[in-house]
Amino acid sequence: MDHVFGIPGTHTLALHESLAGSSIRHIAPRHEQGAGYAADGYARASGRPGVCIVTTGPGLTNLMTAAATAYHDSVPLLIITPGMPSFAEGRDAGFLHQVKSQSGAMENIVHWSRRVASAREAVDSIDDAFDHFANARPRPVHIEIPIDVLEAEAPEAGGDPVELRDRRPVADQAQLRLAAEILCEAREPWLLLGGGSKDAAREARELAELLGAVVVTTVNAKGVVPESHPLSIGASLRLAPARDGLAAADAVVAVGSEISESDLWTSDFSLAGKLVRIDIDAEQLSKNASAAAALHGDAAGVMAVIIGDLKESSPAPRNGAERASALRSELEEIIARDGSDYLELHRALRASLDEDAIVAGDSSMVTYYGTVHQFPVERPRCFLYPVGYATLGYSLPAAIGAKLALPERQVVAIDGDGGFLFTATEIATAVELGLPIPIILFDNRGYGEIRAEMLARGAEPVGVDLAPVDFAALSRALGGRGVTVDDADALSAAVAETLHADRPTLIAINGPVRSASA
Repeated sequence: MDHVFGIPGTHTLALHESLAGSSIRHIAPRHEQGAGYAADGYARASGRPGVCIVTTGPGLTNLMTAAATAYHDSVPLLIITPGMPSFAEGRDAGFLHQVKSQSGAMENIVHWSRRVASAREAVDSIDDAFDHFANARPRPVHIEIPIDVLEAEAPEAGGDPVELRDRRPVADQAQLRLAAEILCEAREPWLLLGGGSKDAAREARELAELLGAVVVTTVNAKGVVPESHPLSIGASLRLAPARDGLAAADAVVAVGSEISESDLWTSDFSLAGKLVRIDIDAEQLSKNASAAAALHGDAAGVMAVIIGDLKESSPAPRNGAERASALRSELEEIIARDGSDYLELHRALRASLDEDAIVAGDSSMVTYYGTVHQFPVERPRCFLYPVGYATLGYSLPAAIGAKLALPERQVVAIDGDGGFLFTATEIATAVELGLPIPIILFDNRGYGEIRAEMLARGAEPVGVDLAPVDFAALSRALGGRGVTVDDADALSAAVAETLHADRPTLIAINGPVRSASA
């Protein structure tokens, strides 16, 4: 790793003193939540762990929402904080920033949290963190180092870097044979790709083509199989035709997916056919849906073995492409209807960007009714979105992290006005770093989804209407550029100009984008 994200505090001085003389670049967002989301975006885009260093108490509690987001979506995040001095921990003695137990609070949010007692334990814990990221479901971890340990001299804690060993689990041979038998016999197999398949794109595509299987992805797996592929129906699990088709398949291969309510938008779902499940997390193999064949292992490795077995068996060809084509037509009608306000916006955006551009979206209507379905993606790790925790304020700091991780790639943030205001001050961070990020803001004057849900209940909307903000002017006040557009040509021009600028531009949209001129 080459970046850390965080805001210095009086208790991090020893850490930041060392960072100043290192090859690691320190990035200081304007809020610790922004630091967490930036590290998350860095990790999702690059596949490398993101690292945060924040201070005790409020520094860490400000970061907790980002940590929970990373946990829900299996993002590798290392969070390092100071802790109360060894003699003060647990005493409730009123020390600056003291809480009952930082590590105890984080233990309930991340994969594990450790309060170390020595420099050696700190170094070992960091080694354990990177081993976890490389060999298991890569969820965030937290290391708390007491202030007195940070300040102590500990030359014996150094040494040579640890070589990471490949300790990923290997699937059971009997289960692999069973999986191959199920798939050979299937008449209409489907492939369900989750976030755990992001680094297995080649194997996923080959398996789909070998089986002639319809491919549907969760949002976290968007682009693992190109969405232009004849077998793909994209990240359409929330839509009834995709769910119904998946449920009716006589065999489903689910790769790195929770098959959960946050992906399906319903908890009322069951599979009629046999389920072949592949997951690096053994506990996940039995959650939400029972597997006929449970394969505990790395997605790419397990699929490679299944592909080899199937090639020996020569399964009969299926008409998956024909089925996918019919489903796409049905889905496109729903997508155009449900997301009509965002259709031209995303057409213009897709036409303005490189194929491998990265888009960071928030849990806002423009994203989950628009970008998820209307912005086709051809590669994994090109769409960053907080699926499970559905937090607001994610898109801009995540885009900053992605751009720092992959500076040669185009990166765009897209948001609604309600979510954007959670972390709007991170425009100043992007300005300071000279990042040419277009920030596309769809302004519906509040929390539109919750407003609609209140009205659907016959209730009077409460707390969902926000006073108008001149967002373009706000961006300029923070050092960025700001424009307001209402047609596709103006949007495309603003995006193109920003991508060659030396700072971000907020592109405000106050309603449906008009189509491009003839």
